[in-house]
Amino acid sequence: MTSALRRREGLIVITGEIGAGKTMLCRTLLETFDDARTFLSVILDPGLSVSDLLHRVLADFGLVSPGGARHPEPLTDVTRHQLVTTLQQFLASLIPLNAHAVIMIDEAQHLSPSVLEEIRLLSNFETDQAKLLQIVLVGQPNLDDVLGQPEMRQLNQRIARRFELQPLSQSEVADYIDRRLFVAAGADAAADAREDKTAEPAQAPPVQFTPPATATVANISKGIPRIVNTLCDRALEVAFERETHAIDPAIVRDAAHRLKLPVPAFAGRSRAGAGAAAAAALLLAAALGFYWWAGRPAARPSEPAERSAAPAAPAPDVAAPAATPNDRAPSHDPSPPPPQASPLPSAATAKSGSFEIAVAAFKTERRAAEVSAAVAALGLPVSTRSTGGGVWYQVVVGPFATGDEAEAARRTLVREGFADAHVTAK
Repeated sequence: MTSALRRREGLIVITGEIGAGKTMLCRTLLETFDDARTFLSVILDPGLSVSDLLHRVLADFGLVSPGGARHPEPLTDVTRHQLVTTLQQFLASLIPLNAHAVIMIDEAQHLSPSVLEEIRLLSNFETDQAKLLQIVLVGQPNLDDVLGQPEMRQLNQRIARRFELQPLSQSEVADYIDRRLFVAAGADAAADAREDKTAEPAQAPPVQFTPPATATVANISKGIPRIVNTLCDRALEVAFERETHAIDPAIVRDAAHRLKLPVPAFAGRSRAGAGAAAAAALLLAAALGFYWWAGRPAARPSEPAERSAAPAAPAPDVAAPAATPNDRAPSHDPSPPPPQASPLPSAATAKSGSFEIAVAAFKTERRAAEVSAAVAALGLPVSTRSTGGGVWYQVVVGPFATGDEAEAARRTLVREGFADAHVTAK
């Protein structure tokens, strides 16, 4: 995005789910540019007409009075020519100053066809070296459907860059929460320092989300930053009411219920509730097995007993689920990715081996230690190892003598919020 703005590329499209941080991203990036040489017009109302759009852009660039009279719709050719000519002359005056102008339109999926056509015409302002006007269209995923319509073909062909914001991963949610707590603690420490000159700045936030709690936040919010913000804010209130500094999954679930957010069944359930559900599942499986055995046809007298049942099919090899590390490195991070565990061996080779569970891989030893402590509280054998030349810290549970023991422990971890835990061969 920064590269597209610095290269003066004309038309940029950013899509993402509601609350994914599209507008925040645009404002943050535009703030990195020199304000003295960047003219910005932000359109937050996608229901503007063509005349309102042109008037708003000219007002944001300081060319007309913000409270000036609007031109009636539809614009006459003379009126539109005057407005567009004024804008073009202003853009041409920015060339010797090495300045540039940017129009950012939020909720662009709601723009009318006439406004989209006007945007196409404005995108034609250019010199031999660069575009005079950059336009950033920000919207929900269906913006791509709007631009993909046959009548939008000319505008769609002018798009220089497309970006799609993805929800945060579980590890990114944990880092996001830690960062916001750190900033909040720093702000509180600064306020205390202003009142008491001898006060020491806070070294760590006084309130902490436990690793299972951050996993619960990630599951409930599905990685949407806006929901993470609101959910964590309510969780802090619940923790204040309960007079605790450690926020656990139960507090997060209580906050979600207050916000009427849907809570997945596996989002940090208590061990008692999870054990009851597992027991019910086992009883159901036993009942189904009994009825199947009772209802199967008996062997005919003329056939030997061993021929009455079909030979059992050989057990297939068990394949480990795809390794999805709990902490994936950002795309710009030059460090190597966390090592993936070897797949689970077949039944023929598993007898002589042992098993362990890869819970997560982290880029900081502190985060790995916190997760290890949370796993140890479940009564499971846990250890931390340095991998990737000391770049990653992997949390491992085990070893276990049999695959069944490892699988039972894995199910316990999943119920406690560690959804990425998977069994590997040691």
